Amino acid sequence: MKEFDPLSTLVDATLSIEKLRVASQVRRSHLALQGRHDTDADNLFERLVALEKFVDDRIAELVKHHPAYPWFSQVKGVGKENIAKVIGLIDIEKADTVSSLWKFAGFAPVDGKSERRQKGEKLHYNSQLRSMCWRLATSLLKAKGKFYDYYLVEKDKYQAKYAAKGIAVVPTPTGRFCPTCLVEVKAKATKYCPTCGALLTKKKEPDGVIFFGHLHNQALRKMIKLFLSLLWHSWREAEGLPTRVPYPAEYLGHNHIVKPEEMVDKSTKRIGKSIRKTL
Repeated sequence: MKEFDPLSTLVDATLSIEKLRVASQVRRSHLALQGRHDTDADNLFERLVALEKFVDDRIAELVKHHPAYPWFSQVKGVGKENIAKVIGLIDIEKADTVSSLWKFAGFAPVDGKSERRQKGEKLHYNSQLRSMCWRLATSLLKAKGKFYDYYLVEKDKYQAKYAAKGIAVVPTPTGRFCPTCLVEVKAKATKYCPTCGALLTKKKEPDGVIFFGHLHNQALRKMIKLFLSLLWHSWREAEGLPTRVPYPAEYLGHNHIVKPEEMVDKSTKRIGKSIRKTL
């Protein structure tokens, strides 16, 4: 029987508390806009904030004893709260391959595309874990460490790839977009481009065009998958669990090696063995 994991229990708890705290905060904001006040709403919010802090503080202590802590603690941008909400949702014994972890986290391609929610269909991944991975990725970008550098390289690769195919990379519109002029149209009173007369789209990418936000997410996705790969290897190796060369590296000729210690920012201490890049 698997040993009880208090970190997983507390992560489940803090995610639930966070939802209640946000809902309470929104209610207080709505009441304030109406010039109303609810003492019970204020008391509930204060208690939820205190409870959330208590749980987060305990999680921060437990994270220090995690098997993969010697690696991820040296990665710039990995805060205890964000990483806890990733590792606390993973059963590393069940994730016997990197690919299985990617699938569980929602980063395995389905028919060559990212899996999306389909009405009436059960998800094949943990939606909370996927959200927490995106949150962690944002923190890694802001920290501008090794993973940020990796993101920039991948973004440049995507830009070069689309340029070679004659696909234009344009700013992501906040409103409607002209597929002919490749510009955003701010005018709200028309369905047609005032310059060329083409029918405007609602943020849908026309043929031969990709929005910068789409390209950004593609590069960010690659960065997340690399992080999960290194986390998987460092964690399983520390637990004494078997590791193996992931499928793309073993059978598809992906030979570039990325070592866990290459992606740390705070120390040059060697961490584990090298693994192959599988992205």
